[in-house]
Amino acid sequence: MPDRWCTVTVTEAAGRRYSLDLLASSTYDAAHLYVAHVKEQPRGRSSFPIPTVATVFEVATNGAVYRVTGKALQQWIERRRHAWNGPKGAIFRKRPGLE
Repeated sequence: MPDRWCTVTVTEAAGRRYSLDLLASSTYDAAHLYVAHVKEQPRGRSSFPIPTVATVFEVATNGAVYRVTGKALQQWIERRRHAWNGPKGAIFRKRPGLE
């Protein structure tokens, strides 16, 4: 599937929404790239909340909004880490998960 622009939004407990626009190959890939972006920021420097398995990601693309739960995302990450080999797998395994 070709990459497409997505907006990933996370809402914290107090109701404040945080969004990030990025290029991704799927809704799960978009949510995972959001996690990677937030976790790669120096501690205390990011205004984004740290995602967990309890987080719900809203992924908007091509006029539709999809919901990805943190639990489902973590399962997707684990499956990909074990299934993908070679350079693609090595790069993917460097991305952080929701641990």
